[in-house]
Amino acid sequence: MTEKKKNGSGGKTRREFLKDAGLLVGGTAIGSTVLLAACGGEETTKTITQKQTETVTATAGATTMTDTVTSTTTVGAGATVTETDTVSKFVCPIDGIEFDTLAELKAHFEAEHAEEGGIPGIITLNVNGKNYTLKVEPEWTLAWVLREKCLLIGTKIGCNRGECGTCTVIMNGRTVYSCMTLAIEANGAIIETVEGLGTPNNLSAVQESFASIRGGQCGFCTPGFLMSATALLRKNPSPTMQEAKEGVAGNLCICGNMTRIIKSIMQAGGA
Repeated sequence: MTEKKKNGSGGKTRREFLKDAGLLVGGTAIGSTVLLAACGGEETTKTITQKQTETVTATAGATTMTDTVTSTTTVGAGATVTETDTVSKFVCPIDGIEFDTLAELKAHFEAEHAEEGGIPGIITLNVNGKNYTLKVEPEWTLAWVLREKCLLIGTKIGCNRGECGTCTVIMNGRTVYSCMTLAIEANGAIIETVEGLGTPNNLSAVQESFASIRGGQCGFCTPGFLMSATALLRKNPSPTMQEAKEGVAGNLCICGNMTRIIKSIMQAGGA
């Protein structure tokens, strides 16, 4: 069907008018906002705000400091796009000094205001040799923080009630169920997760043994078994079968692969 001529457009069709104005892309007219600007309508301003604010609560109260950076870009004929990026600053609630990172604020607070105690909700974890300074909520578990805040997803969450052992990690030399450990309780702790045992090109002895004997099936419980087995072999390098069973008694394998798991542990220990 032939497109009708439109009055006031010099005898041109709507498609011809849009094409001449540079507003026809792939046979489709672009949005009315830009069309108004091209036709001499009101200038269009679009504001995009990205907020990245942090509130630090201490004995002296809550403090928030933001630094706003705004950039304006002109698009098309008269259309203006304004982007606003809000960058966080961390401010000491006692003396008002600004810091770029939460770790810097925490170190300053502990050095200069030790008498005030620590900043509630701010913890530092040493995980696999790396320090993480984090703001946590009182109810957050260590398992959740390791996965969601430290982005170490090797630690799995199974039953989430301290029964299956899937979430086992080594904290200060002892195995713990990270789903039953509050993150705030682990402040200052040295933690090892499965990511710290080895690398794909340099597996630990336990990982090598599990791989060669096929100690893992679905693999979901394997990180917990690896951590429990590692802790056991550090204390008892050559466990008997009974000692190996007792060492991983807090871990469950739903696939029913316990025979190979125990053999893997004993082989890693040289028994």
